[in-house]
Amino acid sequence: MFQAVAIGGTYATGREIIEFGAVFGALGWGAGVAMAVVGAVLSYLVYETARRYRLFDYSAMTRHLIGRFSWLFDVIYIPFAIAIFAVLSSATGNILRDTLGLDYWVGVTAIVVVSAVVTLQGTDVIEKFNGIGTVLLMAGYVVFSILVIATHWDNLVRVFSAMDHSLRPDAGIGDALLVGAIYVGLGFVVYPSTLMTVRHLQSRRDAAAAGILTGSLFVVPWFLTFFALMGFYPSPVVFDAPVPWLVMLQEHPGFIVLIYGVLVGWTLVATAVGILQSIIIRVDQTLIETGRPTLTFAQKSAITLVSLLVGALLAQIGIIHLIAIGYLIGAIALLVVFGLPLVVRSGKFLLPGARETGEIAP
Repeated sequence: MFQAVAIGGTYATGREIIEFGAVFGALGWGAGVAMAVVGAVLSYLVYETARRYRLFDYSAMTRHLIGRFSWLFDVIYIPFAIAIFAVLSSATGNILRDTLGLDYWVGVTAIVVVSAVVTLQGTDVIEKFNGIGTVLLMAGYVVFSILVIATHWDNLVRVFSAMDHSLRPDAGIGDALLVGAIYVGLGFVVYPSTLMTVRHLQSRRDAAAAGILTGSLFVVPWFLTFFALMGFYPSPVVFDAPVPWLVMLQEHPGFIVLIYGVLVGWTLVATAVGILQSIIIRVDQTLIETGRPTLTFAQKSAITLVSLLVGALLAQIGIIHLIAIGYLIGAIALLVVFGLPLVVRSGKFLLPGARETGEIAP
């Protein structure tokens, strides 16, 4: 579920990898390594905390971690979610325009409508929709990356042989590692949508396996895209493009670009749907706690449409600025409000003596 929701907002277009890794050229691999390690540890802590204390919605999780300050997470999470909707809308508009020749706003409207329809079908449909999309897109990324890397292998070798990091000439490996660790903060806008699936985890071993799997899967498409981008480094044609994958695939047969458009369109919807569902669950939980009726279908529809429409309007800012500025600010804020308390409160679960009850063995 994490992979399905994360993939659209964190690396579907390729722009995200440029801003958070590939811009460092031959040093960029450090960002991917940091993402894998930090992501696996934090994922395990999220899953194990949720499993032990039965925290299957982000309201319960944030109250457990930061108590009466749990509202801070909402203050960050909801605007950040809207920013992600904006990226998804802009990406869809660009992709459908460049692959099918449709007007930009046709693509934006399409993701709003499809995301709303899938979201309102409920959890079971969402899990199936996202699961299918993840498998297909992962397979697609492998094929796309092989095609690009094979045709630009010489430049990729040159970049690493010369240790080229000309787009960030003053940077070192430490800078890439730091950027990768910060980028993991984006996961905290995705975890809430995965908490509903933690009910399937039965033991600490399950949580650990899920954490390792999350950290690994999170960076497989990242590294595939990173190496593909190195085949073009430091070309401004690719590195200044809103959707770099479209540029990298242009020299290949048209049906390849079309397949990319379909698969990415699916996963952009999956990301929007997962985040929307977590917001709806959060509102429902608050209503239950205050003794009021849960959301009606009409109210869920209103929340879904308003969120998507605001994101669609913000899409006019453009993918590059939304990712470079919005993602960075959001990632840091979520690391402070969610990541730090998570490590402080649940870091004990990393110790060998942690009992299944959540206590540390004497």
